[in-house]
Amino acid sequence: MRHRVPGNKLSRPYDQQKALLRALATELLRHDEIVTTLAKAKAVRSHAEKMITLAKTGRIQDKDVYAKAKSEDANVASEAAKLIAKHVHHRRQMQAFIYDKDVVSRTFEELAPRYEKRNGGYTRIVKTHFRRGDAAPMALIQLVEADK
Repeated sequence: MRHRVPGNKLSRPYDQQKALLRALATELLRHDEIVTTLAKAKAVRSHAEKMITLAKTGRIQDKDVYAKAKSEDANVASEAAKLIAKHVHHRRQMQAFIYDKDVVSRTFEELAPRYEKRNGGYTRIVKTHFRRGDAAPMALIQLVEADK
């Protein structure tokens, strides 16, 4: 028995748990809010925030970086190539977790600039009601509004 292993298993084997968290994170990043059980909301929060942070660190802010990569100056070209490689690496890391390419693009193009000045805490969990049938506590997990 593996004692003191952190995280909630959500009463599932690891492969099903991973698939569930990927699906919930994808839908949260697609729709900005989802309604799920409180335990699932708490479990998906860290994955969604990691994806937004990954998009923020791998985002290319300079639109001329591709032109600079083809520059005659070796220093400028190598720095631009490093930025492009970093962007591609972060994008592939996110695509390994989130399978929908539209959601990955949305995260890099819309969500990362939205939270540029925010250092974490991109999600909010609001307890709502108890589910009819099994009385499971339900929650609304949503992406917070950006700071002005």
